[in-house]
Amino acid sequence: MKPKPVQTADYDQECDEAIWSTFQLGNRDAFAALYHRYFKILVKNGLRISSDKDLVKDCIHDLFMEIWKNKLNLATPASVKAYLISSIHRKVIRQVKRMRTREKEIHHLSVHEFAHSKEDQIISQQRQEEQQHKINKALCALTKRQKEVVYLKFYANLSYAEIANLMAISTESIYNLVSKAIDNLQGELTKMPEHKFQ
Repeated sequence: MKPKPVQTADYDQECDEAIWSTFQLGNRDAFAALYHRYFKILVKNGLRISSDKDLVKDCIHDLFMEIWKNKLNLATPASVKAYLISSIHRKVIRQVKRMRTREKEIHHLSVHEFAHSKEDQIISQQRQEEQQHKINKALCALTKRQKEVVYLKFYANLSYAEIANLMAISTESIYNLVSKAIDNLQGELTKMPEHKFQ
């Protein structure tokens, strides 16, 4: 047999059990009365577990939404206050654990990505050093004139006319020297084994 609902709209003086029974019948005023009666108490108790006030408030909101949703299946607690406090304790603890787990996952992911990023940087640097070593080795196979023209063209960034003026030979000769130097460099580089990076 269901208890009779509280008839008055003013729930300030009503006992918790009467308000609880009335709210279970779908009375929104009784539900709001429970919420306002215990909101500050629940915030205070939730803050004992987590100092994040917004998190605690969100948990209280979720708790009351769950209570309203499941009102027909809830038994009347021996102490409404104790029931709400223990419920918010469990909910805040669960939420804190979820957040910590999420933070650990994010931290692990960040560390993992950082490690891969550093690894990629090291491999890239090794490749550049290897490539430079190959080029230096290939340069050693060039003639003195070819080395000079390669340096002036590709390292000093001079034009063909400027190089011709410096070396006191025709621009056409510079074109030929550069062309032969590039051919020789490519030939030397293709002879060298590829280094495999893991």
